[in-house]
Amino acid sequence: MQIWFVISLIFSAIITLFAVLNPEVVTIKLFWVNYELSQSLVILMSAAFGAIITIFLGIFSKIKSRLKIRELSSELASANQKIELLSDNLKIYEMKSNLEQKTESDVTESPAE
Repeated sequence: MQIWFVISLIFSAIITLFAVLNPEVVTIKLFWVNYELSQSLVILMSAAFGAIITIFLGIFSKIKSRLKIRELSSELASANQKIELLSDNLKIYEMKSNLEQKTESDVTESPAE
């Protein structure tokens, strides 16, 4: 995570240096209106706009991941409950089976006495 922060700082410094080295006034046509702005301002605004878009996409991705994690966690909890229920049912079945075997062995042994 820190390496990406360092890389973004270096990239920001390069963009800023590039903007400072290009101070000429340029004409920007936006729809039907012409604007005269410093080229360095246009460069910095474009970089800032790109950063904002990247931040929003990152937030969207993080929200989507958290929702998926929440969904999978609830599925896991449900599956664990089913496992516990089936395990309890298996124990009850085994106890009944053992009891029936014991009862059958007691019944078969009784007439022989």
